[in-house]
Amino acid sequence: SFAAAVLLVQISIINRLPREHSDSSETYNMPLTGTDQNGWAEEQRSKTMEKKCSAAVDKLVDCGINFLAIDFDQTMIDVHTGGRWKGTALELTEHMRPVFLHLVPAATNRNIRIAICTFSGQTKHIRDVTEYVFPNIADLIVIRGNDKTWEYHGNGFKRGKQEHIASAAEELLAEQALGVTDVTKATTLLIDDDPKNIRMSLKDRTRAIWFNPKEPNELLNNILLLK
Repeated sequence: SFAAAVLLVQISIINRLPREHSDSSETYNMPLTGTDQNGWAEEQRSKTMEKKCSAAVDKLVDCGINFLAIDFDQTMIDVHTGGRWKGTALELTEHMRPVFLHLVPAATNRNIRIAICTFSGQTKHIRDVTEYVFPNIADLIVIRGNDKTWEYHGNGFKRGKQEHIASAAEELLAEQALGVTDVTKATTLLIDDDPKNIRMSLKDRTRAIWFNPKEPNELLNNILLLK
């Protein structure tokens, strides 16, 4: 069932997040096995990621960012589906990048809204992925893909991801339950692995960060450089 699948995904995610260790003296006196050492190292990496994401979100707030438009293929996930993913949405969750598993909830907790802006038409799969990996906040995430379910009729720039971003912003402004009322170009940040989309965004006076698929965690350092 869907609920069981969500539970499995949550367990998978929890396994990537910090683990609580027993505080008994017996545990501390036992030598670490190879598996224990790997678990400890993973825990430290996860804690470091959490701290960096917290600092990055602080920077976003300081810069007046209240809207993150995030690409999906090769950005939020580590594969490029080309809009032709043949597996299940549950299988696709295995390709979620850990940096976004931390950053998206952290940003949402500070009232920074998220939109997934993609050229993929498989938006149902993407929606299912968000419900699996972000079950408590998935309904706050707007999705804009090339699925012919929306149109942008505004006068804004329409090249690159700009009409996707503008349409998502319109939904955020229209849906008061999503919690923001003042989304503008000045409060928006695009995160995308395609340099063309980054150039179009900057040309449209919208801040953007190029996401390097080979160095995914560098995103957090780049956020700290925002002005």
